[in-house]
Amino acid sequence: MLYEERRFSNLMLFLVVPGFVGLFGGLWGTYTGGEGFEIMVVISTIVILILIDLLMFKIEIDEREIRLRGTLGIIIRKTIKIEDIKSFEVKIGWVGCWAPIRFNFPAKGCIIIHKRGVDVAFTTNNPEEIAMVLTTLGVPREA
Repeated sequence: MLYEERRFSNLMLFLVVPGFVGLFGGLWGTYTGGEGFEIMVVISTIVILILIDLLMFKIEIDEREIRLRGTLGIIIRKTIKIEDIKSFEVKIGWVGCWAPIRFNFPAKGCIIIHKRGVDVAFTTNNPEEIAMVLTTLGVPREA
């Protein structure tokens, strides 16, 4: 493993807490109402897994690929092979980071991967360290 970083966002936690509260309120309501509790348990479990997956993502870079995964890696996951990357771009700040596929949490910088197909962007607190690792792997840096 050449690089690994975990990104957690307090902002995302703040955004998903009302979802958790609403789900538990719905569960309580269906339980006390006596109808539809089993369906609500299944739906709540699926939504809770999705919300937990959105809370954090992990960046892993090795010699063959870049892996971007959510907390559980069920919904949020993207693997980029190093040989598919045409170039990459480093930006300061996380607001101006744009690509069709984004892993965007508040951070110091952003990496945009230009590859065959759809570009991918992700935020990081160590953009220059990731740039150094990608340059070491032979990926050209876009000016």
